[in-house]
Amino acid sequence: MDWLHDFEDELHAVFQDSSTIISGFPQPLNTQGLSYLDQFNIFRAGSHKNYICYLLPFWMQKHCGLSISLTRQMSVGNVFFMLYFFLQDDLMDSRDLSAAQTLPLANLFYVEFLKVYRPLFPPDSPFWSHFSRYIAEWAVSVHGESGGDYFLNDRLRISHKASPLKLTSTAALLLSDQDNLVSEAEEMIHGVLLTLQMLDDYEDWEEDLEEGSYNCLLSLARCHTESGGEPLTKAAVKDFIFTTGGLAAYAGTAQANHRNLEAFTLKLPHLLSFHQVLVKNLQHMAAAIEAEKQLLQSGGLNYWLSKNMNIS
Repeated sequence: MDWLHDFEDELHAVFQDSSTIISGFPQPLNTQGLSYLDQFNIFRAGSHKNYICYLLPFWMQKHCGLSISLTRQMSVGNVFFMLYFFLQDDLMDSRDLSAAQTLPLANLFYVEFLKVYRPLFPPDSPFWSHFSRYIAEWAVSVHGESGGDYFLNDRLRISHKASPLKLTSTAALLLSDQDNLVSEAEEMIHGVLLTLQMLDDYEDWEEDLEEGSYNCLLSLARCHTESGGEPLTKAAVKDFIFTTGGLAAYAGTAQANHRNLEAFTLKLPHLLSFHQVLVKNLQHMAAAIEAEKQLLQSGGLNYWLSKNMNIS
């Protein structure tokens, strides 16, 4: 069982279908839309790979007994919903973009998402109540991020930044008459989204520190640094990561998330496998730092030899 490669053929079809739909947009929005889609195309080197967005429908398929055509359709809908929200994120985060440049295309993406999901659920379906709640969770989380320390005070809000993703699991469970599992699926996805954000924040901490963006790792570093109210410095963060074992503690939080996921009655093995990869990435980076510290402590010559010579 492989959380990615088991579904590569289907993902090729998903991105081809998405590309075909965007090609039908009015000019020049079709060209702009295809270029934006290409930034997230899983098969393009250097793209931003939002795996859970594309793959969650396929990870739910077996448990919910969905047809492959419906699952692929839901994945296409997810691609358009992802693009819609990412364009809004770009607009909020970038000083170089304007609403006039961004929102027309974003709204075309939103309409394509609705074309997928609206025929699946009548107006009185509970799906639309969940839909409204997920959008509200996203809005509150994004609006309050700059003023609230979510990682220390309310980690659920970190997951809520991607709350619309839960539409996939909720839709699949409602379509298979498993309404009773919606809340449990939501909790599982919250855990995965938290670890995913933690990994992203480790990779982006220097950029986020420079730009003043919220970052889970920086939050933890600030908590453990005696700054006297002074701004966090790059040197202080590096000391936290490389000297005091801060990344090991950070990875420990991700491992605790995984133990929680394993305890749920709802079994989604591909989701668990994906999360385990995230956890191992953090653990491997923390272990590499600790190994390098041990080399330094054993003496400069040994450290130089380990870096510069291939000793069998």
